[in-house]
Amino acid sequence: MASLSRRLALLAVSALALVACGAANSDGNKTETPAAASSTVEAGELGHIKGDKNAPITLVEYASPTCPACKYFHDSILPTLEEKYISTGKLKLVYREFPIHGAPDVAAYVVARCAGDDKYFDVLDDLFANQEGIVQAAQVGALGGMLKTVAKRHGIETDEAFDACMADRSIRDKLAAVYQTAEQYNVSGTPTFILDGKVRDFDGDFRSAEGFSRQIDALLAEKGVQ
Repeated sequence: MASLSRRLALLAVSALALVACGAANSDGNKTETPAAASSTVEAGELGHIKGDKNAPITLVEYASPTCPACKYFHDSILPTLEEKYISTGKLKLVYREFPIHGAPDVAAYVVARCAGDDKYFDVLDDLFANQEGIVQAAQVGALGGMLKTVAKRHGIETDEAFDACMADRSIRDKLAAVYQTAEQYNVSGTPTFILDGKVRDFDGDFRSAEGFSRQIDALLAEKGVQ
């Protein structure tokens, strides 16, 4: 089986469109996704958490920083969920890296992890805000320079620090471990959501803040949470 990094590198950056990235090919079949690490990893709480760890409902998101549908969720849906549910202790978000677009995604996520846990979501905001520029830079071989600019805004200020970040094998091992958790849910595209243990694609109610709210409100009602 090919290594994670080798398989990831074979995936090209897709065209920008508001569809789930990598979810299906032209024949409607699931596309092949990168191979995960060979060791067994339990999903548990592996990922980056927003909200109360003891919230009654958990939303797991598998996402790519270069996926337009993920950016749409991040920009247009997540703010509502944060205001209504995450900040009120009703919902916990567990963000998991799923580098569907290979090397550009991996490098972007390495920068986010190097910045530190306290800055992870700040870097993620930056990556989504500059998604188009990152995709274009990757297409012309200028990704390193683009990510250095992002990194400097979050405390990785020198070329030496950036290079050390990119060379840190332990970070890539952690990304591989998170990636492997997707196997139990058969994740093949981004964004993919697991809401209260049930897999949900970027479709139907899960394409709007109103739809997400309906689903979350129904779950809260089932649990007797006001």
